[in-house]
Amino acid sequence: MTTDPTTLAILANAMHAIADEMGATLVRSAFSTIVREARDCACALLDADGNVVAQAEMIPIHNGGLSLAFKKSVAQLNLDLSTVGPQHAILLNDPYAGGQHLNDIIVFQPIFHDGEMIGWAGNTAHHLDIGGGRGAGIHIDANELIQEGVVIPPLLLEVERDLRGGPVERLLFSNVRTAELGRGDFYAQLAANRTGIERVQDLAARVGASVLREAMAETLAYAERRMRAAIAEIPDGTWTGQACIDNDVHGDEPLYVRVKVSVAQGGMTLDFTGTAPQVRSMFNSSEASSLASAISAVRSVLADKDIPANDGCNRALTILLPQGSILNPEPGRPVRARILASYRVLDAVHDALAQAIPPKVPAQGFNSTTGLYLVQRRSGGGVRIYADVLGGGYGAAPDYDGAHALAGLLSSSRNTPVEAIEQIHDQLRMLHYRLVPDSAGAGRFRGGLGFSRAIEVLEEGIELSFYSEHFRYPPRGKAGGKDAACASLVVRRGGQALNLPNPGVMTLQKGDIVELTVGGGAGWGDPAERGAEAIAADIRDGLITPAFAARHYPAARLPSH
Repeated sequence: MTTDPTTLAILANAMHAIADEMGATLVRSAFSTIVREARDCACALLDADGNVVAQAEMIPIHNGGLSLAFKKSVAQLNLDLSTVGPQHAILLNDPYAGGQHLNDIIVFQPIFHDGEMIGWAGNTAHHLDIGGGRGAGIHIDANELIQEGVVIPPLLLEVERDLRGGPVERLLFSNVRTAELGRGDFYAQLAANRTGIERVQDLAARVGASVLREAMAETLAYAERRMRAAIAEIPDGTWTGQACIDNDVHGDEPLYVRVKVSVAQGGMTLDFTGTAPQVRSMFNSSEASSLASAISAVRSVLADKDIPANDGCNRALTILLPQGSILNPEPGRPVRARILASYRVLDAVHDALAQAIPPKVPAQGFNSTTGLYLVQRRSGGGVRIYADVLGGGYGAAPDYDGAHALAGLLSSSRNTPVEAIEQIHDQLRMLHYRLVPDSAGAGRFRGGLGFSRAIEVLEEGIELSFYSEHFRYPPRGKAGGKDAACASLVVRRGGQALNLPNPGVMTLQKGDIVELTVGGGAGWGDPAERGAEAIAADIRDGLITPAFAARHYPAARLPSH
């Protein structure tokens, strides 16, 4: 190093702050609730070679795949980076070129200072609609990628010429059903990148481009050293883990993700050989999603909060994703619900690491994203789409109870407020949004609760489509802890209760009530070891019922008060 460590540390934190400001710009400028409220998006700064050096505190599965998207784009474009200028941008959503799934549009823009490229600003945002063959919502029967929407291979664009009313923008949003919302979110992405570009340029003007490049390189190297040191605390050895998706679309058999985790000399190899082969349905996971999930699984149990979350952490990991598996399918396969396989990556890695470092690995949470769509084609033309991405309860751990009703670790989206939904969707009424007592697993430490959301349909012509998880197999407890509850989706029509399979599609009628219930997190440790005061507090707070306590904590002598 030629720059003193204090200055480098300050610059590393400054870059992290810039990434966070990019994220704030994106969510505050966005049009759709899925970005503005749920925050299904991510922002990062990359060095000139496309390595993520700082990322916003947003969605790990998006941030974790950005560098792969950049490098695959450069390779596919056969791009000489020396020919890139400040007016350029790289645009893509292709899952087979480093993208996630088609709804996630990725934009990279270069950062120049005194005519020299010093890095890139990049972000991802989930778009409400991206076209597709079946209509708005989730095409659960898609058996090829092109049926899921418009595929954007990596494109090198000139922003003023091709976007801002230019041909690429017109082509893209002519194929999107919610063009106004999509265009608004897209320009929020450009605004977020502009924020990152200007802030980094200001930083380079203050300290010099060479010092800033050195800070980028050092924060990557520092993260690698810290990650290797954390891995070195694990005894050398090999452990196996597995987890499963409930079933394929219209299927009955589980789809397994299997991993062999090997630790040696401060490095870790995660080999997913033995995972289920690719399927014809939307449950395949793109390579970028699978890699980001494996990285997040390791970081979440090893990385202290002061380890920078950047690509330096990944240098200590070797991740093997067999071609033709549900974690690395052949090009052209659908991937709309890739998040379910991605979460099983997380669970399988945690299942293996729990054998090596039991105190650091929690019980299984609901660990899934429920994609819920209610789509209405209006008689005067146009489409209204209510979409939400919903989580569940977190698993307990050796020293804490699980958290209630949160998006899973990989997605980290926000709960969309009922008021924000009803403000723009007067065709719907939210009847309840509440925690579900007894939905968490019992244990010395109990899991977090799941929730229920009931939506009344006030107009005709609305179609429901959704995917979720844990309809068949519950989140699993650890160290003697109990499993959590399963999920369900019921449409209440008059006196009928229609239970939908997962995934499902249904044409609704005026007056129908859609009631989604997601599970909680599993328990950790023998329930007999939970203190009577803690059990009584759970009853008093409405988290569990007396009947649940009697069933799972029969030996507890509860206080009379």
